[in-house]
Amino acid sequence: MAHKRRHLILLSGVVLCLCLSSCKESPTEVRAFNPDALNDGWAVSTPEAQGLDRQILASGYEAAARLPYSYSLLVVRNGYLISEQYFNGDSREVANDVKSVSKSVLSGLVGIALDQRYLDSLNQRILSSFPEYVMPSLDPRKYDISIRHLLMMRAGFGRDEDVYFQVYNSSNWIQTTIDLPLLSSPGERMVYNTFETHLVSGILTKASGMSTYAFANRYLCEPLGITLHFWEQDPQGFYFGGNSMGFTPRDLAKFGSLYLAGGYMNGRQIIPKQWIDESLSNFTNFQNQIWGDLNNYNYGYLWWMGELSGFRVYFALGHGGQVVLNVPDLDMIVVSTASPEFDWNVADEHERAILHIIAFYVLGAVSR
Repeated sequence: MAHKRRHLILLSGVVLCLCLSSCKESPTEVRAFNPDALNDGWAVSTPEAQGLDRQILASGYEAAARLPYSYSLLVVRNGYLISEQYFNGDSREVANDVKSVSKSVLSGLVGIALDQRYLDSLNQRILSSFPEYVMPSLDPRKYDISIRHLLMMRAGFGRDEDVYFQVYNSSNWIQTTIDLPLLSSPGERMVYNTFETHLVSGILTKASGMSTYAFANRYLCEPLGITLHFWEQDPQGFYFGGNSMGFTPRDLAKFGSLYLAGGYMNGRQIIPKQWIDESLSNFTNFQNQIWGDLNNYNYGYLWWMGELSGFRVYFALGHGGQVVLNVPDLDMIVVSTASPEFDWNVADEHERAILHIIAFYVLGAVSR
């Protein structure tokens, strides 16, 4: 699933004892929470009050604290922040590069753009947004690539491991992506490619007349009450559509909450519910795929989904262990951040380890 980027980049998140510091103290210590220090809209509760075994959850935090690459783990249930810890010098005020969690945020922005009529349809062909890069030698199949193909990772380009740095180190990411050879016809098969979603950012920019950073702030971040602290840009100034947004773990939890709430929060419909339902549909139909503790995983519109410890989950996943995991049947959100600076195989190992903590200790703490 983490798909080694081939199939994802995975998950984790939650934090115990509701610590407000970097959690130098033992993960098993239960401390009084100071409501006056909470100024970001979170209601708080305890694991026991929300149906989780405190000791099992504490063991999960101990396991996370032993990972030298883990930064944070938070758990939200029934709308309450019930556990939270930070590791390796991180804190709740620090905005992390959430890597490909950015893709799931971008998916939400596309739904908003359709609702606001900046985009007419997912069937819009991408080259209509980039006529400057249409050349006579272009593979004719590229005229068929649509926004929908990009959201499903079905444009036909090669996988990240093979093309990522070729595009990233180029002087024009959009042109270089469009010029990549097609390894399959559009729509034929799913191959995880970050720069397909960067094309989405370019399309949104041209359609809306504003940068995707400004668009995200106006239509998502400000209504939700979260902050997009930073976001990388390409050499032409387009914001990196599939990567490198900066959010705090608590703000990631709010983003997860928005999806659990069907897009409605703070008295308004921020993302259309119909879009959320559609984007969480299975568009891959993989059969019996297993990745670590994750079973039957598939892909929607820039969201992963599957089964974890017997529960249906969907999640945003970023390289090395950035995760926003929703468990609808439990009204639960788990957030993890981690160091992203590792190669594909090492990142995959880290993601599996974090996923195991979530499966075994967080979901394992739920009263059945």
